[in-house]
Amino acid sequence: MLIKFAHIINKKRQYRKDFSHTLEMTMLFAILTLFTSCVTNRKTHYLQEPDKSIPNYPEVYTPMDYQIQKSDELNIRVITLDPESRKVFNAYGGSSTGMSNYSSNNSKGLYTYTVYDDGTIDFPYIGAIEVAGKTTREVKNVIEEKLVDYVKDCSVEVNLVNSFYNIITNNKAGRYQITKEKMTIFEALAVAGDLNEYSDRKNVQIMRQNLDGTTTIRKFDLRSKSIIGSEFYYVQPNDIIYVKSFGGQFFRINSFLTALGVTTTTISFGLLIWQIVKLCIPK
Repeated sequence: MLIKFAHIINKKRQYRKDFSHTLEMTMLFAILTLFTSCVTNRKTHYLQEPDKSIPNYPEVYTPMDYQIQKSDELNIRVITLDPESRKVFNAYGGSSTGMSNYSSNNSKGLYTYTVYDDGTIDFPYIGAIEVAGKTTREVKNVIEEKLVDYVKDCSVEVNLVNSFYNIITNNKAGRYQITKEKMTIFEALAVAGDLNEYSDRKNVQIMRQNLDGTTTIRKFDLRSKSIIGSEFYYVQPNDIIYVKSFGGQFFRINSFLTALGVTTTTISFGLLIWQIVKLCIPK
């Protein structure tokens, strides 16, 4: 009987020892999980100096102007003192010959030419004009040269109507207008209300259309100071910027004090459980 009782006591002691080890490992895992889940300044601040974890991007001294692509919409306005010429080239309704792709946008007061799949637009009297691959300045110069035979002392304004970019995150998505000729990535984010603290600025992806109709997907680190002047610094029309949240964020803690409080609570709860176990298991 005594041997059997001693065996039971030893078994309970071993159980107590095993439980103690398991509790310690569980608490250690919980503490590590909490601290790795902290959203630190290192993860969220912009313009950080490049180092081993933050890349250094090469500088592009002369960023290229946007080149017109298929399906783009151009607002073309001919400015002249001749009322008849203004009526012809800035006509309303688009019923003149050669203006089959001339449409109105009453909400903006613009009249646009859509770029065909062959890269051309149909302009009144002039006919097909190759615009794909050109900047708006180049298209302006081409049209002004061709209008010399029709209008004296005229000027042409060419603007891109579909000048928008898109931002997609895990909690919101939006389409925003490019309000200036060269809009930086930081200005674009400011217009969109910036990213939240759980957005992974280290792995930002940008989808950009090419002249041949394909799409290029590039990844960059938005925290790096060297992004200024790089190929990612300026937003282009039709860009799609995708920013996901940190992976595996079950606990999301955005300050050290919060992490400390949660850690203290976890340890206190663990000690309470341990005291209860000690009372239930004989020494």
